[in-house]
Amino acid sequence: MSVAFMNLPALSSVYDRCEAFARLAQDRFFGSLAGKLLLHDSLDTDGLADVAAAGIAGACSLCVDPRAESLREALRAGLCDFVVGPLDEALRILKNELRRGRPVSVGLTAPLDATLAEMIDRGLQPDLISLPPGALCRTFTDRGALALPDHDAPDAETSLLEWTLSTDLARFMPQISRLAAQSLEANRSDTLFRRHWLESAPRHLGRAFVTHQCLRMTPAESAAFVAATRPQFAAIRITRAGTEL
Repeated sequence: MSVAFMNLPALSSVYDRCEAFARLAQDRFFGSLAGKLLLHDSLDTDGLADVAAAGIAGACSLCVDPRAESLREALRAGLCDFVVGPLDEALRILKNELRRGRPVSVGLTAPLDATLAEMIDRGLQPDLISLPPGALCRTFTDRGALALPDHDAPDAETSLLEWTLSTDLARFMPQISRLAAQSLEANRSDTLFRRHWLESAPRHLGRAFVTHQCLRMTPAESAAFVAATRPQFAAIRITRAGTEL
């Protein structure tokens, strides 16, 4: 079933943000974002990409947005796990999953400034933030929160492959992802991340991308993937830079 959602991010944007989160985890959090919290200010297109990427990377997220319909659309698309009203309810959900080190995304329908002020008064501290500049944002950063990382330029040895199937063939996407994982060169430093993306992304991308997947691959990896996939899935569409392979 297709999902109508006007502000979906590009899947490639989610991928690049997730890779930036993975680098941040290696540099600042001993290799893992499990048990870490991202605080975001809205579930617009960029917010959806950030929240989905954070979940794939292992973090929990709290998105504060007064626009109830935007949060409900994200919930329907499968890009947000819960939408709640009271801050206490959001924190109850997050506390359980943070303690277990399991990712979850919570949308909170509430005014941003008042909610941030309440969090500060209660001593609640995120690990990562994407907030408008100002005194409230500075309070979190002064307490140790990190701003979301910028995206580095992609590895010049790789290019982005995207593949899609029709909705009625979506059940085959896990098999295709396994073929993609088997095509990756084991000795590359980014292969662990890429295999994690293939395994974890579908859980956090929800119904919005159920027929669509992407991955950065070297030319040799791309050739191996296409050769392994075409004989089994004639209906698959694989593109690189908009050109079908």
